Amino acid sequence: MTVTTETRFLNLLKRLRTIPFLQLPEDISLSRSAITLISWVDNYPGSGVVDIANGLGLSAPTISVGIRRLVKDGWLERRRDPQDGRSLLILLTPKGQSLVKRLKEHQKKIFEIFLSALNLEEQNLLLDLLEQALETIDDHVNNTY
Repeated sequence: MTVTTETRFLNLLKRLRTIPFLQLPEDISLSRSAITLISWVDNYPGSGVVDIANGLGLSAPTISVGIRRLVKDGWLERRRDPQDGRSLLILLTPKGQSLVKRLKEHQKKIFEIFLSALNLEEQNLLLDLLEQALETIDDHVNNTY
């Protein structure tokens, strides 16, 4: 039986979803949305609620609720902007920084395993092809919506 390219692609996507780097380590009880928010703050420290909402494609009230929970649990902190006392900057706490470090280490190990079957040239080819495919999807989405 011949498997179509579409079926093969969908089967690969299903398998990718089961890879551990897409899963959180078992002892981390945060939701994926909380991890996404913490990661955003790690990448863009000092962002405000509106910046985070725009960057994640969510509403400011939704982000505010998430931030409030993560501040309460000690992952994030709010600080007054020294240049504009009315604005609040969102930053990682030491606890949040430790979590991000741990998640990056976990992810790095999984990526190393994932790519270990390929030589450097093959790794670069795989990444180039994925980038090309994603750019095509982005172009299609941007021209359609």
